[in-house]
This record gives sequence, C-alpha cells and structure tokens, in this order.
Amino acid sequence: MRMVTPKLDHEINQLCREMEGFEAAASVANTGTGARREGKQFEQWVARLWRAFRRAAEAGGAQAEVVAGVGARRYAKLTVETRSIFVPTWKEDPVTDPNAERSRWLEVAFGVSDLIGAFPTEAEAIRQYAPQTGFYAGANYPALYNGLTTKFDDTVVLVDGHVLREKILLEYKTAKSSAGRQVDGNAHERLSFQIMQYLEVATRYTKCSLMVIANGAFVRYRNKYHVNFHVQADRLTNFGWFSMQHACTVAEYTRFLTGLLAWLFEGTPRVGWSAR
Repeated sequence: MRMVTPKLDHEINQLCREMEGFEAAASVANTGTGARREGKQFEQWVARLWRAFRRAAEAGGAQAEVVAGVGARRYAKLTVETRSIFVPTWKEDPVTDPNAERSRWLEVAFGVSDLIGAFPTEAEAIRQYAPQTGFYAGANYPALYNGLTTKFDDTVVLVDGHVLREKILLEYKTAKSSAGRQVDGNAHERLSFQIMQYLEVATRYTKCSLMVIANGAFVRYRNKYHVNFHVQADRLTNFGWFSMQHACTVAEYTRFLTGLLAWLFEGTPRVGWSAR
C-alpha cells in the first residue's frame, strides 16, 4: 500500500514562526564578530525543528534509525521503501543502526589541503599562488593552510537504493538590526566565504546543494544581503552542479521541509527555488 506524504503539523508550523520571529539583541560596543552567542539560540530552534520533522515522518510511516555521523554528530535515518533521508538529531540520541553508512556523505568539515589537492593540486597552488618572499614563499606555501578546515553547520543527505542522490549543506544565519531599521552590516562575512567554499565542496559529490536557514530579520529590515543571495542563486542555476537556496520566512521553511517529505514518501524530485 502506497504511503501518503504527511503534512507538516502544528508543532512544525509553530517552530517555523519562532524561527522567523527570532531577534538577536542589539550590537554591543567593543564586542567582536562571533563573540556573542545569539546564533546558538537560533540553532536550538532549528534543532527542535529537525526533531519535529522526524516525528512527522515517523507518524506518516517512515522507519527511523539513529546513525553516527562524523565525530559526535548524530543523524536520524528516515526510510520509506528504498529512499532514506538523513537529518540532524541530538548528539545524546543513542545509535540504533551502527552498521549504517558512515561515509563522507555525512561530512560537514572539509580540509583546505584536501580541497586544494583536488583542484588545482598542491603543485599548481605553489606555482600559481605562492608569494615570492617571506616564510610561506615557494615550496613552503602549503604550510599557510595545512591543517585548516572549512566547516558547515550541518547536512541533510538523500539516498535511494544506497546511491547518493543529493547532499544538502546547511548554514544557519541570524541577522539583527540594532537601530530597528537596517540590518547590521558586520555579521555576514562568514556566509560570503561559505558560499565560495560551497562551490569547491560541491564538486566532490554527484549533487550537492547549499541551504541557508536564516531568521526573518533579512526581510524585516533594509539590507543588501537577501536580494543578492537570491541573485547569486539564480545565476548558479546555469550550472547543473550547483544549487543554493535561502529560507527566512515560515513559507520558505515549510516549502523546504515539504519538499523533503515529498521526496521521501513519493520520490518527487527536489527542485531549487528562488525568491520569485
């Protein structure tokens, strides 16, 4: 008997409203970027959302197991027929499927040396990019970046018949407006760099997307970030390897989650979407 795709329940919709309405405190003088922890509060809402998503999928008939990710990370493996979605779950959840895939599909941290090794290769990086003088000149250039990593906040993985169909890298981002009129301009440097790094990471997988889950401040206050992210995402649609999405409203969060459920229960292809 064919399963019916479950609808998003009241809990999910309430969590989405909390995420859209989330407001960080105003900026504090002499507090550096990254020194405050409002982002962690938003991430807790997102973590609760993934738990509610898991419960909705299970209520619809999906089979659930908890698998180990990289390090201490845990993922709920939700399965319908041959399709499985791996979504983040709490680190405290006990692993119930120790033999599940623990491949690089669940990676969220990527060594700079590994990325350079794939392109343009270490030798070419030395030849093309190394400075002529100084400690990191010439053959010592790799010491500049060896041991450093690029990390994304989390990942969702879609697998069908043990074949990777899509890896979705997740970035959680909050904006605020200290004056209540325009988004503060010092909070988004990391996201810009993550987008550049996503372009490198995506080439390691058959299909790899970037999903930015943000609070509603991006559409409550004047800013240049919201429109330009969508412009960049639209430009990338010309290249089949890349897909970027940005969600900061209830409608966008629920559209993303509904698409995941439709893929899991019906096999409906997940498609990119813009602000239009």
